[in-house]
Amino acid sequence: MLTDLRTRLRPRLADGYQALTKEWTGEHLADLPAIAAAYQHYAAGDRNLNRPLLALVGYGAHHDRLEPDLYHDCGPLVFVPQLVRDFLAIHDDIVDGDLVKFDRPTLPASIGPEAALFTADLLLGVIGDLIDQADTCARTKARLHRLVATVLRRTQQGQLAELALTDRDPATIPADALVRLYADKAAAYCYSFPFEFGVAATGHGCGDAAAVRRALEDIGTASQIVDDLAGNLPGGPKATPDEVLRLRRTVLLTQLAVRLDPADPLGTVLRGHRATPEQAAAIGEAFTTAGAASATAAIAVQLARAAEAQLSTLPLGKAALEYLYDLVRARISDALAPWVPGQ
Repeated sequence: MLTDLRTRLRPRLADGYQALTKEWTGEHLADLPAIAAAYQHYAAGDRNLNRPLLALVGYGAHHDRLEPDLYHDCGPLVFVPQLVRDFLAIHDDIVDGDLVKFDRPTLPASIGPEAALFTADLLLGVIGDLIDQADTCARTKARLHRLVATVLRRTQQGQLAELALTDRDPATIPADALVRLYADKAAAYCYSFPFEFGVAATGHGCGDAAAVRRALEDIGTASQIVDDLAGNLPGGPKATPDEVLRLRRTVLLTQLAVRLDPADPLGTVLRGHRATPEQAAAIGEAFTTAGAASATAAIAVQLARAAEAQLSTLPLGKAALEYLYDLVRARISDALAPWVPGQ
C-alpha cells in the first residue's frame, strides 16, 4: 500500500505543489522575483511529500481504497501540512545554519537569513488563505485553523524545551522526557497533524481522535529516534555529523551518557556544548561499544509496538490502516534492522 500510493500520487502532488507555490509567489512576491524563484526552488526539493500523502490518507480514513480522486476532492487543502513543514524547516535552517537540504541550497543559504525568515512567515498567510478559500463550512474551517495553531504552538514549545536542555548534563535527562519532546517538536507536525488535518477537511471525525493522535505520534517519535541512529552512528545512511559536534541532547546521546564509566573523559565532553572532530569520532564509536545504540533502538521498537497495538483498536478503513501499518514497517521496523536483528 505504502509504495503503491506513493508511486501513484507523488507525481500529481509534486506538480500540484509546484503550481501552488508558483501561483502564490506570483501574487505576493511579484516585485521580488529572486526571492520568489529561490523559494520555489527550495519547495520543489522535497519530492517525497510525505505530509500531503498522509493528509490524503486521513481524508480517506474510512475508505476501503485510496483512489487518486481523493486528491481532487481534497483540493489545495492537502498542501497545508507541507506549507507548515516549509515554515518550520526554514526557521530550523536559520537557527542551525544548515546550507543544504534535499541536495539543494536551503532558503537562508540562497537569499540570506533575514529574507528567508520573512518568506517563511509569509507562508502563515498563505495557509490561512487556503483554509478560508476552501469549499467547506465555517465550522470545518474553524477546526482546520485550530489544528494549524495547535501544531505550530506545540512544535515551537518543543523547540524551546530542547534549547533549555543545552546546559543540562545529558546523564540527568530521562529518556521519557526526550520521547515527549520528540513528540512535540517533530512527531506532531510530521505525522499526527497531517493525518488529523486530512480527516478534519472531510468535515467529519474518525472516532477517538486522541487515540489516533497517540498512535501517529508514537510512529513519529520512533521515526525521529531512527533518524538519530541513522545520522549519528559511524557509517549511518543519513549522516548528520554536526549533531554530535554540537552535542545535541538526543535520546542516543543521553543513553551513552548514563552508560559511561564516571572516570571516562568522554563524560566531561558530553556535559559541554561542543566536541572536537576527534571527540565526536570517539563518541560515535562509543554509541555502539557502550550499548547506547541498541538501547536507543529498543525505545523505538517499544514505541512502534505501542503504535501497532493502538492501530488495531481504531475504527479506520482498511486502506488507511494498511498504509499506517506499512509506514511502521518501512519507517521503523526495517530501518532498525542494523541495530535490532529480527525487526
